[in-house]
Amino acid sequence: MSLLPSTDDVTAEQEGDIRVLGVDEDETANVFEALSSETARRILTAIYDDPAPPSELATRLDLSLQNVSYHLDNLEEAGVVRVADTRYSEKGKEMNVYAPADDPVVVFVGTTERKTGLLDLLKRLVGATGLLFLVSAFLFVFQAFGQPGGAGDTPTILELLSFPGLEFLLGGLFVLGLVVLWWARNR
Repeated sequence: MSLLPSTDDVTAEQEGDIRVLGVDEDETANVFEALSSETARRILTAIYDDPAPPSELATRLDLSLQNVSYHLDNLEEAGVVRVADTRYSEKGKEMNVYAPADDPVVVFVGTTERKTGLLDLLKRLVGATGLLFLVSAFLFVFQAFGQPGGAGDTPTILELLSFPGLEFLLGGLFVLGLVVLWWARNR
C-alpha cells in the first residue's frame, strides 16, 4: 500500500531531554516489558531507520498488522515511541506514523542520588563539548582566514592540521575524559 504524502519529512531524531531510569523503577519495568520481544525490538529498530505507519512496518518486516499494532501500542505506552505524524492511505484512511520518542531513555543500576548525578554530568558534558567545538571552530577560522597576507598566502592542509583550535579541542576532550573518569571512580 502506498501513501499519498511521503513520510520523508518525519525524522527519527530524538531531541528531548535524556530520561534516566533506575533499574528498579516501575517505569523501567514497562520499558523492559515492551522491549522483551524480539518483534518489538525489530519494530523499534525499523522506525529509527525510517518512521512509518503500522501497515508499512508490517509489510517491511513481514509481520501481521495486528502484531505490529500490538507492539507499537506497548512501545508507545512505555514511552519509547511516539506518534510523529498522520498520513492518509490511498483509500483515505487516516494512519499514525510512528517514530522514536523525543526523549532518549537511559537505564542504570544504582541509587536515585546516582541518577541525578549521572543526568547532570551528561547535560554538562554535552554543553562543555559543544563549547569546545565552537571555540575550536573559531580558532580554525581565524587561523585559516584571519591572518594578514597576500592572496598567495593560503594555508596548506598540513598547516591547517597544526592549528591551535585542534590542539585546544583535543586538550579539552582529554580534560573532559579525565573528569568523567574521576566522577565514575568516586561514585
